[in-house]
Amino acid sequence: MNKPSKLIEGIYGKIGPIYNFIYGKLLFNEGRTVAIDFLNIKKNHRILEVGVGTGLTLPLYPKDCEIIGIDLSESMLKEAEELIKKLKIRNAKVKKMNALKLEFPDNHFDGVLGNLFISATTYPVEALMEMKRVCKPGAMIVLMNHFKSENKVLATLERAIEPVASAAGFHSALEMEPLLKKTGLKVKEVQKVNMFNLWTAVSMVNEK
Repeated sequence: MNKPSKLIEGIYGKIGPIYNFIYGKLLFNEGRTVAIDFLNIKKNHRILEVGVGTGLTLPLYPKDCEIIGIDLSESMLKEAEELIKKLKIRNAKVKKMNALKLEFPDNHFDGVLGNLFISATTYPVEALMEMKRVCKPGAMIVLMNHFKSENKVLATLERAIEPVASAAGFHSALEMEPLLKKTGLKVKEVQKVNMFNLWTAVSMVNEK
């Protein structure tokens, strides 16, 4: 594992216990619901969630599909496993894995979700390329994330805090269009979500 991955794992390992409070129903469930709708999940579909965290999205998926969630943080994955047991979620499992080196074959999933993840990785382009690789042709790739604002005042603030945010493992000024252009992904649907519409749910068809 490279140093940036270790840094991110350490940060999220420390905030794992308070993650559910910060990122729970109050702030982010709207975005999670929209992102899952964007996946267009059918019966028996196999879905990968990259950056599953403490598993807050898992109860929202349809019950007739298979969910595999991956994350770097062992402490957060333990909370996800406890949630799976508590809610008796039978169609989901989680495992520790680096998004930059997904341990799945090509064209393995019927949909891939990156939930509050892509701005928390040091290498967003490489992570998205891995998501493309394991996603079937014609299937959906969805991101629910904060991207650089189109509002000039907010964008200036995001750029100003970028050095501090980057040190904490988060890119506050990540631009969506240049990121998708580098990976060859084209937007199908996009919707502003969550508090003050500061986050974005975006879907893309995996054209190979």
